[in-house]
Amino acid sequence: MSERTVKLDYAFCLEQIIGVPGLGLEHLRSLAPRVAELHRLLQEQRQDGRLGFMGLPEQDLTPILEQAARLSSIAKDLVVLGIGGSALGATAVDMALRGFLRHAAPAEPGRMRLFVADNSDPRFFGSLLDQLDLSRTAFNVVSKSGSTAETVAQFLVVRELLERALGPEEALRRLLFTTDPKEGNLRAIAQQEPVAVLSVPPSVGGRFSVLSAVGLLPLACAGHDVWALLEGAAAMAADCRSGQLMKNPAYLLAVLAVESARRGRNVLVMMPYATDLFGLAQWFAQLWAESLGKARSLEGEEVHLGQTPVAAVGATDQHSQLQLYMEGPPDKLIMFLTLGNYGRDQEIPPLYQDIPSIAYLGGRSMAELIHAEARATAAALASQGRPSLGLRLPAIDAFALGQVIYLLELATVMAGALLNINPLDQPGVELSKQLTYGLMGRPGYAEQAQRITELETGPEFIL
Repeated sequence: MSERTVKLDYAFCLEQIIGVPGLGLEHLRSLAPRVAELHRLLQEQRQDGRLGFMGLPEQDLTPILEQAARLSSIAKDLVVLGIGGSALGATAVDMALRGFLRHAAPAEPGRMRLFVADNSDPRFFGSLLDQLDLSRTAFNVVSKSGSTAETVAQFLVVRELLERALGPEEALRRLLFTTDPKEGNLRAIAQQEPVAVLSVPPSVGGRFSVLSAVGLLPLACAGHDVWALLEGAAAMAADCRSGQLMKNPAYLLAVLAVESARRGRNVLVMMPYATDLFGLAQWFAQLWAESLGKARSLEGEEVHLGQTPVAAVGATDQHSQLQLYMEGPPDKLIMFLTLGNYGRDQEIPPLYQDIPSIAYLGGRSMAELIHAEARATAAALASQGRPSLGLRLPAIDAFALGQVIYLLELATVMAGALLNINPLDQPGVELSKQLTYGLMGRPGYAEQAQRITELETGPEFIL
């Protein structure tokens, strides 16, 4: 196994290590035949084109890199207009590679500053627009359907601002659509006006799309090594080729999470010990929640399944959430992300040597401290019978991130198979969208607006 490989550490999930709350090795091994059967099913679904994300590591990057070069030649800032899966992946990778404080400094030569406008909140969006020089800015509008209300609203605002500031021709030159290859509003607009377009494969859903043009175009504009990102994903795909449970890290992660949930651990906390990986935890929260939170099984039986994901960050949340994890309800499985190499370090000076509770830190380093905190937190939880698992990243780089992304996506679809639900749809989200359409006056949705009126009670229960 290469030193660059992301590794799964599951010792603190096992009964032989943490006691009865853990899972028995023999029980895990007894699930191997079922996993092998589901592996064959997933391979069939891949061949049928239903699991498009699995083929993304082999894609042709030429159209993406050409558009990235074009936008980089005319602008210094790129704003992604998108929400959910159209936004979280690019944010996660950009935050990881450029840092949590990436917007505090100007972009380096050859890189565009990347902003992701992922909310219809007018205070946030207006503030972002106020800070942009439109003559130095390009916009990537990302919506597979082309009808996402938040994204379309932002696009309409931006389109008018660009035309007013730069004229119709230049406005169109600064736009790029990422959408369905054949259908939808954005595709229709691009057929009428000279707007550049990149396609999202039809079989790749939004939350699985970070390794498609949805994520790779903005990341390429920001100067990140998208080739290395795909190489990492391909390396993890190779590591997960086996249908044998104990040899496939994605399948084992899925089994650990699902079996923990069946034992009442219905909350899965992702806790990276690196601030720059907090965006990855937020991306995973959508992937896990939207894929696995389902009311019905594949046969239509009412099941109401799903494990609630929580995004945390170490060591920060040792001081905000850990008390609950240690002594609260035993309903959580913690997934730590740790780093072998932080890429930089800070020596702690040996000051105040007359104060023992301070002096012990002198001569050590910040990296040593956070490594110790990660180990100590996992051990403390284990000592109380609270299970955890770990993803060990050698470093934060594009190759490692590609591995983690593919690992978590494959684990998600295997978890869906184990739960006998469809991890690729999101029927529960649609009602909220339809009710919003009704309130905003979209034709054909008057009935939905009336439904809200009937549900709302007025001021009677407002204090």
